[in-house]
Amino acid sequence: MTALLLTLASLAVAQPQTHEQQNPLYKELQEKGLNIGTESPAKFPAPTLPDGLDAAKQKAAILDLLAGDYDYNNFVRNSVVAPQMMKIRDITPSDPKAPARAVDVWFVVYGDFEQTADDKFLDRLFKNGRNEGMGKSLTDEDLAQRKIAAPAKQEGYGLLEFDFLDRVRIKATGRAVWSRTADSAVAAAVLDPRFLKDAEFPCEWKSLSQEGGSLKLGPPQPWSGAAITIKITKLAAPAGALFVEQHIIFTEPTGWFDGANLLRSKLPPVVQNNVRTMRKEWARAAGK
Repeated sequence: MTALLLTLASLAVAQPQTHEQQNPLYKELQEKGLNIGTESPAKFPAPTLPDGLDAAKQKAAILDLLAGDYDYNNFVRNSVVAPQMMKIRDITPSDPKAPARAVDVWFVVYGDFEQTADDKFLDRLFKNGRNEGMGKSLTDEDLAQRKIAAPAKQEGYGLLEFDFLDRVRIKATGRAVWSRTADSAVAAAVLDPRFLKDAEFPCEWKSLSQEGGSLKLGPPQPWSGAAITIKITKLAAPAGALFVEQHIIFTEPTGWFDGANLLRSKLPPVVQNNVRTMRKEWARAAGK
């Protein structure tokens, strides 16, 4: 899911407004929340590092996040294999037939913050981090055919198709909005329910299984209730460090894993590999 967010287009030139002023989707996910099929939408957490913090306050916020689970100097060191922090949470209340999950990831990369304004770099960064799947940006004509207004300057629509933990094939069509300030860059994306049963750009999942040495796909099932936010913040120290926080909330239909709890066992190594790939790409862009 991560590639849908930042491969749609470049982040905008820095504006004096806050992300909440520039990015209505980011604000909505925090204040109103994501529709997960219950009367209580799931709200996204406030950023770990708000804009405007000095070095001491940034460090204090990161130390509070780590809560002794990781050494601060090790967490922020300039290394591909530096640790990342990850939490998997159950969202309540949620639909028993499609329980809602949250995955929160924090890590540090080293690079030039101005790269967040380079669409070619971001496209390469997240394609490499994905390692699988493919994406497609929807055109104004695609949207017009569905009576959807053309997106604003800092907005886009796209389809992402990928296999999740080798058990599910997902097609996700959604809307993304991005913003940039002097301190940070933000992207937010959400599945768009208007595409649930779309013939060309659906929001759906199919089960994956091996049968007789070949891959078997189950029938398509509609999927709704998923969103993600990413914030990349410049750290005042160490020099060149960027703090990345990613928050995902999604519904997990019981048919995905037949009720088995695979996220906690299978997702961490996938996330670790993606984080390390992203760090290498940042370093490559810096000529290191």
